[in-house]
Amino acid sequence: MVITGIGVVSSQGIGINDFWENLISGKSQVDVISLLGIDKDKYTPYASKIRNFSFEKYMVEANMYNSYMDRGLEFGMVAAKEAYTDSKIATFRNEIDNDRFGIYVASTCGGLSTVCNKAKNYILAKGKNAFDFKTFYAFMPGLWGAVLAHYFRVNGPVSTYSISCCSGGESIGQCYRDIKYGTIDIGICGGCDAPIVPINYLSFRLIKATSRWKGNPKGACRPFSKDRCGMVFGEGGAFLVLENLELAKQRNAKIYGEITGYGATSDGHHMVAPSDGAEEWARAIQIAVNESQIPVDSIDYVSCHGTGTKLNDSVETLAIKKALGEHSYKIAIGSIKSMIGHAFGGATAIEVVSLVKILQTQIAPPTINYAEQDSVCDLDCVPNVARKIKCDYLLKTATGFGGSNIALIVKRFF
Repeated sequence: MVITGIGVVSSQGIGINDFWENLISGKSQVDVISLLGIDKDKYTPYASKIRNFSFEKYMVEANMYNSYMDRGLEFGMVAAKEAYTDSKIATFRNEIDNDRFGIYVASTCGGLSTVCNKAKNYILAKGKNAFDFKTFYAFMPGLWGAVLAHYFRVNGPVSTYSISCCSGGESIGQCYRDIKYGTIDIGICGGCDAPIVPINYLSFRLIKATSRWKGNPKGACRPFSKDRCGMVFGEGGAFLVLENLELAKQRNAKIYGEITGYGATSDGHHMVAPSDGAEEWARAIQIAVNESQIPVDSIDYVSCHGTGTKLNDSVETLAIKKALGEHSYKIAIGSIKSMIGHAFGGATAIEVVSLVKILQTQIAPPTINYAEQDSVCDLDCVPNVARKIKCDYLLKTATGFGGSNIALIVKRFF
């Protein structure tokens, strides 16, 4: 299953080129933001917001879809359009069976942004004109795929995934599976979210997951560093076009790489915390590696979940060690959340797109804000400065609340 199109909307840039240039330069987009009703001095709400985003600017068809759109879906639709355009499918659509063209969308938060804004408007307007009959499309993520299917004129399976913060990887993995087993020939897959709303931020702060950093806001997210102190909210989305190799060759498509393995497991341990033994997370990696039919020492780089919380980073490091053994000390790992925060349902998809660019450029982006090695996070996380690497096989790992774990193997196309 090959990757023939990529698109991204992130605080690092709207579109692949800006996103990648800012990423490898190590720019942090994190700042203290204003959230309705939240005392900035007391709670210090750090986030990485997408600034100057206009759905109308990037979608000439915006008027047709505006009333259906949550902010998260706006990000996703723009990213999906970029991936679709990048793949150049449009010039080949007459040769593609639309019944074998699927849409796979992930969102952790769904239309939380819409719900909060509509509720606020309902209270302020005392119920007058706060809602219309199309509102449910915006806040029900199960319908987000329907919007994309309408826009891309797709008649194949439409699926939405909301399996915690690794949902974007689940979406890509399930699209990969459906192509591998012959259900479809081509799919648009990825994830998107707009989670930066007061109720979401306060919920994560109450469980002590958000960053308590006291210094420069740019340094608030510090994955794998000994002084890491919590996650930072982000937002955005990314999508890929996956298709079977025969179709890609038939239409002489540009091929970025291949997905060769996918693993998914569940801890069954705790509703919030990952299992501190990392057994199931490591098993997801092993499943993906085994499906790829490669030895573990073929892996050249690991894109981590890397939220910057004490527990996540230490458990993820342990999972990598358990799955890859001594080889884990010979390769680089990294977390781009250090720069863009955690985009929830969009996060893993954005990180898979970054893997595609790593394969293409042979450059690993930095994990910024790294100050001191933690004895339990002792792998090479490409601290602070991007690095040239030689890579053919890359691993993406992710997890989420409830102990959902995924792993994907992305291979350079030879």
